[in-house]
Amino acid sequence: MINIRKLLTAALFATLALGSGAFAQNRIIALNGDITEFIYALGAEDQLVAVDATSNYPPEVNEIPNVGYAGQLSAEVLLMHEPTIIIANDLAQPSEVLDQLAASGVEVIMTSSEVSLETPFENLRQVAAIVGKEERGEELAAELRRKIDEAAAAGEALSYRPRVMFLYLGSTQMQFAGGADVPSNPMITGAGAIDAGAETGFVGYQPFTPEALVTAAPDVLLITDRGMRVMGSIEAVLEIPGVMQTPAGLNGNVLVFEDNYLLSLGLRTGDALLDLVEALEQLN
Repeated sequence: MINIRKLLTAALFATLALGSGAFAQNRIIALNGDITEFIYALGAEDQLVAVDATSNYPPEVNEIPNVGYAGQLSAEVLLMHEPTIIIANDLAQPSEVLDQLAASGVEVIMTSSEVSLETPFENLRQVAAIVGKEERGEELAAELRRKIDEAAAAGEALSYRPRVMFLYLGSTQMQFAGGADVPSNPMITGAGAIDAGAETGFVGYQPFTPEALVTAAPDVLLITDRGMRVMGSIEAVLEIPGVMQTPAGLNGNVLVFEDNYLLSLGLRTGDALLDLVEALEQLN
């Protein structure tokens, strides 16, 4: 089925070459927050008919119908909005639903989920081509590149190189440390810091023990606002077993970022990196 999607993507781009009239008829469902942000920034939100539950920026997106979490797709719910195009990534599941929609004539376009600071550029250009806004896409890409480069320079100029560990706190029982191959890794390293989880050997999101936290010895713990809502307070984070035996716990160094802002690898990645570098410098 992957080959079929590639053929559909090629057919779409051939259609896009026919002229701007085709774009006005697009009825797009965006199944990831970064895709939705791209579409709004490109000025093509009039082509959106629905979004997924991770699409919370810009605020105007709340006025658009929501199809729920991309990991729990329903063909009936998606087809209710009469889409001509669905833009998703491999987080959209079950894949059989996308195959079903493709078989019904809906264009299913898959964006990259590669964990890299280059991913926003690839996906931005792809979405810009879909909505017929390539020139605007290049302007946005140039601005994004400037901010990422500025953050990298600021990270290199940090007065210290902190060890940062990302904690995914899904509940008081579901607590994971981030390592290699997840978005927190390029964000931490892109801000000039050391990813303490990756350096310790974590790959993906893995359960951690107090001993693992002590071994990782993070100077800073990085969490999302969703994790903060689960825990209830910074004090509760510091009470996680092992945390108070780390430099981060002893100094109360916990940074909180909004989920998509930190982890989506989207258009605001440069802004998030700049904010992360600034926050790290202030903790020193």
